[in-house]
Amino acid sequence: MSHTNKYFVIFVLTLFLSACGGGGGTSDTASSNPTPVVMPPVTSSCTNPHNADYPVEYNGKFETPSPRSQLASSIVRSISFKDYSPSWIYDGLPQSTRDNCSRDEYVELMYLEALQAMSVSGAQRFWMYNYGDWNDSQEPWVVDEARYHTPKKYVEYIVEQANLLDIEVYFSWQFTQTNNDREIIVEQGEDLTLGKLKILLDAHQNNIIIQAKHAQEIGIKGIAADWNAMWVTLHTDELKDYYIERFSEIIDDISANFDGEIVWGQIGTVYNDQRIFSRVDSIVINALQCCGNQFNAEENANLTTELIKQKTFESLSYQHSQIYCDDINQPCWYGTSDIDLPITLVVQVQSREDFFLNGWKEDGFCTPGTIEDGTEVSCIQESFVTDFSVQSVGIEGIMEAIEEQDTFMINSVDIHTGYWLSQTLIPSFEGFPNISQSVRGKPAEGIVKYWYTGQE
Repeated sequence: MSHTNKYFVIFVLTLFLSACGGGGGTSDTASSNPTPVVMPPVTSSCTNPHNADYPVEYNGKFETPSPRSQLASSIVRSISFKDYSPSWIYDGLPQSTRDNCSRDEYVELMYLEALQAMSVSGAQRFWMYNYGDWNDSQEPWVVDEARYHTPKKYVEYIVEQANLLDIEVYFSWQFTQTNNDREIIVEQGEDLTLGKLKILLDAHQNNIIIQAKHAQEIGIKGIAADWNAMWVTLHTDELKDYYIERFSEIIDDISANFDGEIVWGQIGTVYNDQRIFSRVDSIVINALQCCGNQFNAEENANLTTELIKQKTFESLSYQHSQIYCDDINQPCWYGTSDIDLPITLVVQVQSREDFFLNGWKEDGFCTPGTIEDGTEVSCIQESFVTDFSVQSVGIEGIMEAIEEQDTFMINSVDIHTGYWLSQTLIPSFEGFPNISQSVRGKPAEGIVKYWYTGQE
């Protein structure tokens, strides 16, 4: 996740339940795309307690576009899980459901059905994310295994089931900002000292090697060398140089313990340096870096696939100039490389009316904010207007740009954290799938399926 503290869903479930309450929908509901027939785990005695109904007004104000084409066969199709484990949802289920379904059975069923539905939509790969609070009482900081958000046994189950469906698993670790006492120990975008940067990199290096060894053991195909979901500011060349030098060491350590593909760019900034580019197999960037400066209010009110396509062209061109010499954060310097690495393009469009105007907003849990009349509220998400058509128009436009662009050598396209782990489409204790970038059950899933498979 690449923006705010998405991983704070951590799952203070009781707080979340009281803050975000129910949503409920209306009597006028629309069923989502039919869910593929799946077989539950053979040990499961439970049935899926969720449904995919939603109010018809969620469909939004734009006409859902017809997908134009299919991605080139050379491009790996990817859809990634929403970055939480369904294990925490279990505690919010009705007692009657829990009486007939153990936590393990429920979690395995949710993962299995999600994987099978993703497979029907053409997914050949997915990214899985994990995270946990840091134990900062020792050096380096560690994440105690008991505090992993997704326990290792579920990671292993996911990989096992994905392999049976011929879906590759790629892995990224999200850098949690808090310690075991829920205290903030690193701020989002913090201007770091060299000493603080060393602490973070020591922690990441120690942890990512633990993850790499486990990934090697269970057959994960790719891993991100850098972390996801937390960014820091490297405001001097000294800091950037140290950061790059340390990551070159980290990548060497990963390579010594992991045979799969190593990817760079999860942190959201691709620093181009020979020491990195000569060591990794590919880089990941957002196909359309937005919003807040790329779209104005009139454009947002009159979205078209052609407009989105043009903005995506501009985004790709700008990012290419950033990576290859013109990066305002890192102009050409002694380490700059001209290695042309394959690219994973992240596609990330929330189903929210003002997404292209105001950008990504937290969709996993409530956050405070200020609504238009100036009133401060504890759950700004409840004020957002759901619009599935915004997501459909956005994804179609981005896909058309991907088909036509010649800026990058594209290895893979990923619908980023694009699959909610239940069918739920209305706000509830699970979060806000209605406004999320998840395509599951929404009209955009049909668009993705066509671009991925050529089938409706």
